[in-house]
Amino acid sequence: MTVAAGEVAAAGAPLLPPLRIETIALRSYRAFSAEQEISVAGRNLIVYGENGAGKSSIYKALRDLFARRPNRNALMTNAHVHPLDPSLTPRITVTFNDGNAALEWTEARHPGLPTADPRVAMAALRSSFLDYHALLETNAFHGQRRPNLFSLAVETLLADFADATSGATLGERWAGVERTKPFKHLRSGIHLPPVQAACDAFNSGFQAALDALHPHVNTLLTDLGHPEMELELFERGTVAYNSARLKSIRGFTGRELFLRLKFRGHYPEQPQHFLNEARLSALALAFYLAGRLACVPSAPSAALKLLVLDDVLVGLDYANRRPLLAVLANHFSDWQIVLLTHDRHWFEVVRAAIPTDLWTCHEMYESVAVTGEATPLIRSVEADIVVATLQQARAFIAQKHLPAAANYARSACELLLRKQCEKKGVKFPYNSDPKKIMFERLKKGLEDNFIGNQAKLDALAAITPHQTRILNPLSHDPTTSLNEAEVTAAINAVEALIAALRAD
Repeated sequence: MTVAAGEVAAAGAPLLPPLRIETIALRSYRAFSAEQEISVAGRNLIVYGENGAGKSSIYKALRDLFARRPNRNALMTNAHVHPLDPSLTPRITVTFNDGNAALEWTEARHPGLPTADPRVAMAALRSSFLDYHALLETNAFHGQRRPNLFSLAVETLLADFADATSGATLGERWAGVERTKPFKHLRSGIHLPPVQAACDAFNSGFQAALDALHPHVNTLLTDLGHPEMELELFERGTVAYNSARLKSIRGFTGRELFLRLKFRGHYPEQPQHFLNEARLSALALAFYLAGRLACVPSAPSAALKLLVLDDVLVGLDYANRRPLLAVLANHFSDWQIVLLTHDRHWFEVVRAAIPTDLWTCHEMYESVAVTGEATPLIRSVEADIVVATLQQARAFIAQKHLPAAANYARSACELLLRKQCEKKGVKFPYNSDPKKIMFERLKKGLEDNFIGNQAKLDALAAITPHQTRILNPLSHDPTTSLNEAEVTAAINAVEALIAALRAD
């Protein structure tokens, strides 16, 4: 009997490999006209796309496909207009690494409805989607008053936090509270016991959810580079039903959730008027990601855990963006992550930092056909930015553009040394701009780290003869006389160093 990924295996049976997305195909959907397939290869995915190129189409397709409460009309609502081929109908197709048939979402059927594919049902409970607009909402630090996070927590951040005993989620608990609200005031109070019992159950579940959320928030604030902020406690109301005769005051009370935030000894009641945008964005990210860690089961599972982030770092400068990669690696290593960005520099920063065997990288551009129809152009790029830079260097040699080839060879070598220094934890004197740490210092830092490993020391020493003429900042000077043999030799030396370093 075949067991679908995400189903519970029999007692004692080995856990199935984690479910991962292999490909995503979109047809006649938002920016996509004719069907295009996006390779993911079971890895994490980062996509750079110009504004209007169609990357948000990927976000919305995945979000609506793995929705906990699927909307069968969402596909047709986002249908692409086809003046040239109206016969094409919208379709989203996802293949997984389980060898089973692909998921297909068509006008006729959403795979989560009416009889859910277990892969969709399990992933829907473990998938999270955040774009910049949702981040602003998640932030909730706007307006003039002290932010009340009750609705945000109950409806978004902690809605799917499951009760340890009953399995009911916080969102279901709150829906139960609202269902038991009396339709009219009765002196006998005959309707009050059910609503009070529902309020008691909700209050208990809400406290358990907040207790689970709290430590994750502070850990993530520190890991995002903001240890100066600390969530000391939540100040919450106790939800109850007021059965007053006056309709204007009758209803639920205690729908309040405030945070006591400590910032360098201060306790700002209105963080939106006290913290800068970078800290507010980091605080919002910490709350959102902490909510995911609190709600999603941490026990080993074959089910897909999917985290999709679409341009959520717009409010952060580059110094505040880099820690997010460490957060994803340390806290979401068993999730499949999709990063979408319109920022080219950030795309390259990510490529320079990520483990290349765990990520797939694509670029997206808007392409206009001769018929005038626009559709995305998707191009796969080498995840290893060092390898990609060396490939470009060889391409310039083929074009007899030696100064450009030398410049790319130098850039590849510096990227390689910098990545290795970060990987090995090589320490340098403080510099406000890490890019100003010089080539020779990077090389010397690795030499000290490689003592006892002669193969690596030899490979590192092999780049030294090329350091003066090729692997130096003046290699792009058009007045510098270069020959093809020496540029090729420098590229070969860098590639040999890559091979030696991979021998770990």
